Parts: sequence; structure tokens; C-alpha cells
Amino acid sequence: MTDPTLARVLAILSGVARADRVPREPGADTLLGENGYWLDSVDMLEVILACEHEFDISLGDPDELTEEALASVGSLAALIARKLA
Repeated sequence: MTDPTLARVLAILSGVARADRVPREPGADTLLGENGYWLDSVDMLEVILACEHEFDISLGDPDELTEEALASVGSLAALIARKLA
């Protein structure tokens, strides 16, 4: 895996999701909800807070936290990369 942001997001997700909900081979296309990590709203909040802490950014703008941005590992990593740029 060459994208360090994606790797850090995957590590966060592995820590938040219960072991039985971590997909066998997660990657950028892995969904955060159904058919992926199966995160509920409380889990998503935990992921957002963990990402804010890990990357020292703020993800509080409702225009950024869209359904599309929180759909997959890759879309979340892309949002974080934009915030870091």
C-alpha cells in the first residue's frame, strides 16, 4: 500500500470496528457501511473523531461530511487528504 493516508485510515477503522466486522482484504473501495465495515452512526462518529486526532484536522463542516465522503475508505481518505493539502 503506497498511500500513507489510506493506510492510517485503514488502521483507524480496524481499531474502531469489531474484529468480526473487519473485511478480509480492506482497501480503498471497501464500504464503511453495509457490505463493508458495517459501521453504524456511533461507530462513524468514533472514526471521525479518531481521524481528527490522528491527522490533527477538523472534520466538523457539514458540507464536507457528506454521504459520499463517508461512503468508502477511499472517499474518507480523499477528504482527509484535501484537508491536509
